[in-house]
Amino acid sequence: MLKSRQFVVIHLIVIFLIFLFAQDVVFAQNPSRLKPIPNVYLDCNVCDVTYIRSNITFVNYVRDQDDADIYLTITDLRTAGGGREFTLTYRGLRDFSTRRDTLRYVSSSTDTSDERRVGLNRHIKIGLVPYVMGTVAMMNLNVFYDAPAEPADDEEEIYDPWDNWVFDINVRSNMWGQEGEFNLGLYSGFEAERTTHTWKIRSRLRGEIRRRNVELSDRTLNVNRDWGSYWGMAAYSVNDHLSFGAFVGSSFNRVNNIALSSYIAPAVEYNFFPYTEFQQRRFVLQYQITPNYRRYYNTTIFLKDSEMLMSQELSGQLRYDQPWGRVDIRMSGSHFFHDTSINRLTFNPAFNIRITRGLSVSVSGSYRIINDQLSLELPSNVDPNDPESIIRGVQRPTSYDYSFSFGLAYTFGSIFNNVVNPRF
Repeated sequence: MLKSRQFVVIHLIVIFLIFLFAQDVVFAQNPSRLKPIPNVYLDCNVCDVTYIRSNITFVNYVRDQDDADIYLTITDLRTAGGGREFTLTYRGLRDFSTRRDTLRYVSSSTDTSDERRVGLNRHIKIGLVPYVMGTVAMMNLNVFYDAPAEPADDEEEIYDPWDNWVFDINVRSNMWGQEGEFNLGLYSGFEAERTTHTWKIRSRLRGEIRRRNVELSDRTLNVNRDWGSYWGMAAYSVNDHLSFGAFVGSSFNRVNNIALSSYIAPAVEYNFFPYTEFQQRRFVLQYQITPNYRRYYNTTIFLKDSEMLMSQELSGQLRYDQPWGRVDIRMSGSHFFHDTSINRLTFNPAFNIRITRGLSVSVSGSYRIINDQLSLELPSNVDPNDPESIIRGVQRPTSYDYSFSFGLAYTFGSIFNNVVNPRF
């Protein structure tokens, strides 16, 4: 009798468990019990947004972050091999407010733009999967795996015959003109870079031949604006905040009356925030001291044909990239040691702030106090107010320059941004 009762109880328990499991299966397969497709706000300045929206269709894209369930920020940095490292930051909102995820995708320097966007899309989809679980998107979502042709060996140190060096050669020409005028430009450039976690080495050689022929009423004016420059730097990372480095450079510029300018400048840089947060926030101070030898095409207003100069410069940048917008403020100040009144101060603020839903304001500007035009030519050599000098592009004396830009943007209407139509 006891055994029969135990048998009945066990059967009842099994039936009850089967009933619960069946209820879960019905719940999982019943779209009416599932959450709606999540809304995604995409914040990316380097993405092919049209391609993303066309190929990732299991979420809704909205144009305002107030309507989003997921705030996706994508930033990129150049890697040691000349490729790009993309950082994908997923920030859950509303029902996902407790979830945060970060993915990284590294694209090789040899990848085409199409290969790069395909790889980025794959990582975007992987990061979105946890957010669409339990939503109606699961009804049509599948997972595919492309198995490698051969089993992967244990991870080993990558052999790089180039030792992280990346080179770039650039040559281009252009010509343009109109009645009574002809312009010709020939440009060439060479760049080399090596980046590791400890060292960053860069060098750049550039030059341009710029010729302009202008038909005046009494003669033809031949204008020569050739220039060339070499710039190099090496920086050593001490820790996640401090770096030491040195700059070296040499150049000539006919417009600025500089036949030769050569310098070497040791420098130190400190970031108050960790460099790992460089794409989200940075507060960087940089100081450098520069001995500089100059030789001029024509005698300057200070009666110099050549001179040895010593200067110092302090510069700083404060930048925040956040969901509410971007703040980027840059300042620098420099002066020459032999006369501190020969100096320059530069201020460059830029703001792009989201005021409220659909409304954003952008403000940017630049103001420079210029008291260091040591290469200005003597008035006996050139009159900067003469029309011929203006055509030649001769450097003109000034104590300041400025620029200012202000803009408002307001968007309203449908909250969705899913449809892609490439016609016209």
